Amino acid sequence: MVQVKAGEYDQQLAAILGSASCWSYSDPDTFAKTMHRRAGVPWNETVALTDRNPALLTDVTAYLVQSEDRRLCILCFRGTGPLNIINWLSDGSSRVVPFFSAGHIHGGFFHAAMMLTTTLRTLLQSARKGGSICEAVARERAMWSDCLRRDPRGCGDDRRRAGADVGAARRVLRPPRGDDPDVLEALYITGHSLGGALAIVTAALLFVEPRLAYFREKLRGVYTYGQPMVGYQDFKDRFERDLGKRLFRHVYRNDVFPGLPALNMGRFVHFGSLYTAKEGAEWLPSRASTRQERTLLGAIGQAALAGIQQEFFGNLPVLNLIPLRLSVADHSPIKYLRVSREGAADIELV
Repeated sequence: MVQVKAGEYDQQLAAILGSASCWSYSDPDTFAKTMHRRAGVPWNETVALTDRNPALLTDVTAYLVQSEDRRLCILCFRGTGPLNIINWLSDGSSRVVPFFSAGHIHGGFFHAAMMLTTTLRTLLQSARKGGSICEAVARERAMWSDCLRRDPRGCGDDRRRAGADVGAARRVLRPPRGDDPDVLEALYITGHSLGGALAIVTAALLFVEPRLAYFREKLRGVYTYGQPMVGYQDFKDRFERDLGKRLFRHVYRNDVFPGLPALNMGRFVHFGSLYTAKEGAEWLPSRASTRQERTLLGAIGQAALAGIQQEFFGNLPVLNLIPLRLSVADHSPIKYLRVSREGAADIELV
């Protein structure tokens, strides 16, 4: 993963990052073990980044993975949870907002991605110098514990014990110094569904946020799976040259979500390289453009009907005569995982 050049598509990477995107819906322990045993990143350190604010319609989770030799980091965003109403409202909150001075994007995606920016910046800066991201999290926690220790209103009878814990943590967990050599060589960002959209917004942040400028050249690729459209034409025009060469979108069969948000919600567009696959086949480059659906209800209604047909009535030939070109079932993470495995048979993914 470190050896692959920036902007170079790799089937093995598609398999590894497709596996990560699928398993991002699990708990942190399961995700870390999956990356260790099945995705080619043994003895990794994994940190779960979460933030939830129902009033702002945001509920975002991402996993930052650091390799044992500290040369590689993978940032994987979790997609829309099937039963997470906040995620669904965030997806539907398509009011367009400015992405700083670099175009216009989906408001729900923008606000969700920005929730994790401060913490992510702290962890990446530690990883840059070869520091443990787990220790970076411990330092952050110790800092806030120290605030409680110095404020009697928050300490009570545990004041002395809390202060001792903080002191021990700070003596052991020394942060990397600014003059330490840079160690991080490669950064990948990935995600399925909503996670793919957040991956693109976060990658774009590297090109507009001065404090993240170092990581621009370390970004080797952004691999998304079943990702919806993120921004308008002006957003695409701004990032097509820098980010578009490193963006690889994967769309399985008739997945409905890459054609959303619908046209009645705004004129959104895709950019980057497109890879498509049918059942039982591997990812292949495609020159086709992803069509934006005209209406949200029309697209979801047709896709839901096709999904029910596929999953429950697939053995009824008469139903195959109904021309349904969209499907909710094709958006399932397991479908993307299986296709990714086709191109990397020597990696155990499931």
